[in-house]
Amino acid sequence: MSKSKLMKPLFINGMFNRAGKRIRAKYVRTITYENKTFPLWISAGKPDKDYTSNVDDQYYLMIEVNDYLVPCGYTEYDLKQRSESEFIDQHMYGSFSEHQKYFSKNIYKGRTYEEYEPLVKEQLAKEQAFITKQGNSEAIQTELLKKNIDEAIARYIDARDNNGKFADFVGAIFIGELDKCDKLAQKLEIIRKQEYIARQAEYKKQKKIEIEKELKEEQQKIDEAENILVNGGTINDGKLIIKIADKYGINIPIRTRGWILNTLAECTISDHNSISCRYWKRSKGATGSQKIYDVLLAIIKAIKESKAA
Repeated sequence: MSKSKLMKPLFINGMFNRAGKRIRAKYVRTITYENKTFPLWISAGKPDKDYTSNVDDQYYLMIEVNDYLVPCGYTEYDLKQRSESEFIDQHMYGSFSEHQKYFSKNIYKGRTYEEYEPLVKEQLAKEQAFITKQGNSEAIQTELLKKNIDEAIARYIDARDNNGKFADFVGAIFIGELDKCDKLAQKLEIIRKQEYIARQAEYKKQKKIEIEKELKEEQQKIDEAENILVNGGTINDGKLIIKIADKYGINIPIRTRGWILNTLAECTISDHNSISCRYWKRSKGATGSQKIYDVLLAIIKAIKESKAA
């Protein structure tokens, strides 16, 4: 077999390589899955991962299937580490959680670092011996790849037969249905776009309802405040005074506007348009604003003239 040649990756920039573009790839080795052989390849170009201390951790492995290179998500280093870890979890402890529980209960619990450190090393040595005893790390690696392939196949079949949401190209190529998966993926993409448009329309509809509700509530507050200004009562929201002044085109000096928003606590208008104001004393020696009275009188006058008209 040639050590390097042009081959088709299943994906280009994360998308199905529908155009059949090719990259130069290098042969690594061959694995066996369900009595079939699958060569493993890596890119012959720039490393997929930068700044790795391990030369086996630079390129992601790709499995050759039906004239395509299918990414498996692991470098050689990743595959060895992950497969051995999962094999130990499953066959030595029963599961990942049981593995964690064993260390927590039998090694760490009730011991200081100095006490549990040699026990950790001893247990890790037992794990390595357990792996070595298997005698064939490639079989362990193939078991992990088989698990991932079977999961991809299940996702594809779920999309094909049960209205699943993900047309998995990796699963499809392993059962020889890449063309069918491509059509299914395009169909699902149309459905996703339609669903997105529907969600956006519903969002805009709800947003419009919320805005209209907020505007209605704000207008109600303004109407109530205007009634207080004309007929008497107390307003304890400086923002309402600013909004009413702006509504009637009454100019408020910037300094007075800031004082109303940040310092005015409440203003009370009597039946005879007598005005009294209370304010927050934000700093020592702070004083009230005399301009507020001119502003309020101007607002009251504008409201009355508007109602009279």
